[in-house]
Amino acid sequence: MQADRKKMGILIMIVALIIIIAIIYFVFLRKSAATIPANTPTANNTTNGLPAAEQIGTTTPGDKQPAGTYNIAAETPHKLNGDDLGKQAMSFAERFGSFSNQSNYGNFTDLNIMMTDNMKTWSEKYVNDLKSKATSTAYYGITSKALTYTVKNFDDNAGKAEILVGTQRQESTEAINGGTPYIQNLDLNLVKVNGDWLFDKAYWQVK
Repeated sequence: MQADRKKMGILIMIVALIIIIAIIYFVFLRKSAATIPANTPTANNTTNGLPAAEQIGTTTPGDKQPAGTYNIAAETPHKLNGDDLGKQAMSFAERFGSFSNQSNYGNFTDLNIMMTDNMKTWSEKYVNDLKSKATSTAYYGITSKALTYTVKNFDDNAGKAEILVGTQRQESTEAINGGTPYIQNLDLNLVKVNGDWLFDKAYWQVK
């Protein structure tokens, strides 16, 4: 009887010890494990089947991606064609055909950079003739607006081109834009000088 009580006491102590060990494990060891971030890498962690030391192509928010380089000198220069000259001719025609005595015919001087030496000489003579014929101080002017262009000839190898520009013109004697508009074509000849296309001749067709 006494031996049974002794065995019962030992059994109770063992059970109590097991309970204490279980409490220590669940309270302390589990709590410590919970403080470790779930995604903290370890020495044996792998991503996509590769060891951590072999990962490639990963970046962090502070990383700067290499900037692309562009060399404009490597681009092929644009070679002017007939349509390019047609657009230039329209701009030239509007300025060439718009002038007034009060502006001292400055439009012709402004266009000198687009003219050959031959046309510059003609332009200076033409302006002098206009000034000499101006017998009145009353306002006189003409405005021109380019409407269309036609490439009559374009030969890049020979360096020659001919563009016909259709314009709408309007003369004013006293009131600006007081005249009746009319259509008049301007025939322009261009030549290539040192690689640049310049205007060489200009002819207003009879309206």
